[in-house]
Amino acid sequence: MVKNMPIWKCTDTEVTKEKAEESIAHLKDACFGCSTHNADCSIGKAVGEISSMIKE
Repeated sequence: MVKNMPIWKCTDTEVTKEKAEESIAHLKDACFGCSTHNADCSIGKAVGEISSMIKE
């Protein structure tokens, strides 16, 4: 079975799963550590979008 690389929808660029996981880790490091999260958080949105790319 051939598995396609995840596609970053903003640029239609293929990325490796490892690169996506690295990006998630960097974004989590950039988190401000708010006690509550909401739908307007751009960091949370980015983590969610990248995470959805690599779900199997």
